[in-house]
Amino acid sequence: MSLEEKYTHESVRALMADAYDGESPQDVIRRKACEIVARHRTLWKGPPFCPIQLADLEGIFVEEAPCDIKSDGRIFPMGDKVLIQYAKGQSEERIRFTVCHELAHTLFPDCYRRIRLRSPKERAEWEFEDLCNVAASEFLFPREEFMMELVSPTLSAEQIRDISMSYKASIDATARRIVHLIDRPACVVFAQHKEPKGKAVTSLTVQYAVSNSRFPFKIYKNLKINSKSVANISYREQRPVSCNLENWYIGGKWGRFKAEALPLPKFESKDTADIAIMLYC
Repeated sequence: MSLEEKYTHESVRALMADAYDGESPQDVIRRKACEIVARHRTLWKGPPFCPIQLADLEGIFVEEAPCDIKSDGRIFPMGDKVLIQYAKGQSEERIRFTVCHELAHTLFPDCYRRIRLRSPKERAEWEFEDLCNVAASEFLFPREEFMMELVSPTLSAEQIRDISMSYKASIDATARRIVHLIDRPACVVFAQHKEPKGKAVTSLTVQYAVSNSRFPFKIYKNLKINSKSVANISYREQRPVSCNLENWYIGGKWGRFKAEALPLPKFESKDTADIAIMLYC
């Protein structure tokens, strides 16, 4: 099968021209991101690791956009260099992730050919954007240093919160990184509060979940979370809450998990999750 047949996005096809035998697009983008981190490790210190400083070490200028760019960030080709701009009004955590994401664009061989805008509405770009998020995670949480944070096979809700604060990253990005690197079955569930109707007591519903390859369950959108879960306590009291073990009914069978719940910030006019729940088998 040719690259054109296997990968639909032109930038992914360009990326795969640099692949070693057996590498997937995720493998290639991680390797390239780790190479940049390794190249600057003696000068680039953390946590927190400043993505603007990393961009500067790569010869890339970063600035706040002077106008409404209709997205979180964008990247301009400027001859053989690039300029990254981020939108006004974002939280510090969001700016840091945006810069990491835009910096990931430079890992694609065709980066310098066109202006790229971040937009969730461009469905054809999702394959490409997901790879940029993979690389962004390598920049925001450098692997060698972040592995030292995984001091326990099950990080508590408070530990997850503290790590996110140390790296000046969002809780959701931190939880995703933990799930990817931790050496045990794990999943982070993002849930949203729904006002109960009638006599219903369940108030949290799954938006989406991210698991590692060891996690034996598939958690689907719109799964209703038991009202007795620590997730509901965390939502009501707006604090990290831990539970040794709790039962979840998933896909017609029961699963028993160590659960860690953390409240998430709410943004006006954005349909975002209210709670992150880390589940460990």
